[in-house]
Amino acid sequence: MKCPKCGKTWIAEILWGYPENTELFEESLEKKEVTLGGCYITDHDPKWECNTCHKKWGDAEHNDESKTNSFDFEQGFNLDEVYDQ
Repeated sequence: MKCPKCGKTWIAEILWGYPENTELFEESLEKKEVTLGGCYITDHDPKWECNTCHKKWGDAEHNDESKTNSFDFEQGFNLDEVYDQ
C-alpha cells in the first residue's frame, strides 16, 4: 500500500478506542505498524496514516458509510457543525 499524498509505503493502521492492554501490540507501536487514533470515535475516522507525511485516509471499520464519502480529512471539521448548539 502507498500513501495517496507522498507515495511512501511506511503506513500504520490506526487503532481507535481505549486500548485495554497496549503490551499486546507494543512492538507494532514501536515499529509504527499501528498507531493509536484516540478514544473519541466518530463516523468518519480514517483507517491509515502515513508515517512519513502523516496523511490520514481510508475508512475505519466502525464508520458509517453514509457519512464518510463526503468527509475531507485534510479540511477537518467545524465543532459548531458537529455539536448542535
